[in-house]
Amino acid sequence: MNKKTLTVKKLDISYLADVMHLQEKIIQGLHPDEQHFILHRTAEDYMKYLDGQSDNMLGVFDEDKLIAQTVFKLPQNDEKRDMPEFKSEKENKDLVIYEAILVDPAYRGASLMKRMLEYIEAHAIDQGRTHAIIQIAVDNPASWINALHYGMSITKVDLDPEDNAKVIYLEKAISHKPNSAIRPANNNADVYSMYLGDNIHTKIPTLFSKMQYLIQSGYKGTSLNKETKSLIWEKPSAHRTKSLDFAWFANKKVSSL
Repeated sequence: MNKKTLTVKKLDISYLADVMHLQEKIIQGLHPDEQHFILHRTAEDYMKYLDGQSDNMLGVFDEDKLIAQTVFKLPQNDEKRDMPEFKSEKENKDLVIYEAILVDPAYRGASLMKRMLEYIEAHAIDQGRTHAIIQIAVDNPASWINALHYGMSITKVDLDPEDNAKVIYLEKAISHKPNSAIRPANNNADVYSMYLGDNIHTKIPTLFSKMQYLIQSGYKGTSLNKETKSLIWEKPSAHRTKSLDFAWFANKKVSSL
């Protein structure tokens, strides 16, 4: 892959066949246990995004080949929006909602997710949007770790009200400020380091419970420390607690995903 040949563009209905082909290729390349990460959209579903106003699609091309795609929404105030259970205090017109992000397995590790989110963010800011949100399955750590790298924070961990799936909600304030994806260190915050280990998938049920507890205690997940393989959580020191006590779930039976 030559990064100089990569281009990002908004997709329209003429790309429907490419969009369907990429989705099928990605699904077929996943382990059966991982295929539920992806919402299997029909051609009719995608047509709404490819010819929409509030609903949009973005693609990354290697020359003429579509190698990554994402759905995003710019909802209007008079519309019913996705994830009404998250950031309900925000008006629709202030939000950009990141949805499914699919990357050809042969191109993973090329920061394509970050590239698409930067493009969408710039477009959303031009449209007057001030806040980006996304919902990701907790057992899809590659995606929520990428979102953290992009500058988003975990501020809600819960069950999806539609299908009861365990999900993580992330958000980010957006603006025209340079390097807005780089989060400055907060020297006035309590910090907790959550060890993820080498095989994060085996720890997902316990991590989900810990994340819920941290959110309830006023923390938000802000970054990943690659050296210690830990997820970093921060809370303003004005809300300092004596200690974190995870005993409430230590003896709790945690169901598998």
